[in-house]
Amino acid sequence: MIRVLITQAILFLLPFFLYAAYLFLTKKIHKQAWIDAPRYWLVMAGLVFCLVGFVIMSVVNNNPLSGTYVPAHFEGGKVVPGQIK
Repeated sequence: MIRVLITQAILFLLPFFLYAAYLFLTKKIHKQAWIDAPRYWLVMAGLVFCLVGFVIMSVVNNNPLSGTYVPAHFEGGKVVPGQIK
């Protein structure tokens, strides 16, 4: 679960990092550039990135949609991870 939260946080902050890189590369880094930043568009782009990230993560996740969940358990001294059968 923490992996999902970290991934989504990075995806949300990605437009802000790209804007900061743009300011750095164009040598416009000063306080007024951040005050005049297009915050609305950066937030909207971050939310779109998060939405796309959720969609991609749900498509890539190869867990079956139906079945019975078998929790993690010990078998022969080794931990068998939980799975859906």
